[in-house]
Amino acid sequence: MTVDTRRMLASGRSFRMLLALAACLAPVLAGAEKADREKETLIVGDHQTVDDLKQISIFTGHVILTKGTIRVTGDRMDYREDPDGYQYAVVTGSSDSLATFHERGDPTKPGVEQTFDGVAERIEYDNRNDTVKLFTHAVVRRYENGVLRDEFTGDQITYDARTSHYDLQAGSNGRVTARIAPRATEGASAPAPAPAPSAPGAGEASRGSSK
Repeated sequence: MTVDTRRMLASGRSFRMLLALAACLAPVLAGAEKADREKETLIVGDHQTVDDLKQISIFTGHVILTKGTIRVTGDRMDYREDPDGYQYAVVTGSSDSLATFHERGDPTKPGVEQTFDGVAERIEYDNRNDTVKLFTHAVVRRYENGVLRDEFTGDQITYDARTSHYDLQAGSNGRVTARIAPRATEGASAPAPAPAPSAPGAGEASRGSSK
């Protein structure tokens, strides 16, 4: 079943804010593509259940949400809108794959295309409180021309847009990780184009491989 909804579920602003985590450590990081804010949202899944009384829509089976360059995938997505018009969504993966985010950023330098990927077992979006949360095996990555530049991992990654506060919580190993590539010096050439990376979480998204 295909459902075309014009809600602002996966706003470009929310994901841009989430990826500003890397901006705290990488000044060259750009925001999400601004044009995404003006695009409609398309949700595709194998099945949809709607509860008009509770204003909840549940999409299941190979769920894909697209909005401009934004792409969100999972096995299930619970979406609702409150009486004031704020949107909330919970996206979960399947038994063998993680929920994913993908978005292209606005260019900061000629010839450099930035893309952002996030994966986790569960991803929550709260439009009222301006927060995005990734739970369990959470990873956020930034690429330049397909080359991995920054990577952040933790059991939970939370961003609060109202306070510009980021929080990474450790998993069972008691550690969080940040990998940041060296910044090119002024006047240095941009990274050479590289083949597009595999789908977010294609390798480590498998829960079996993460154990």
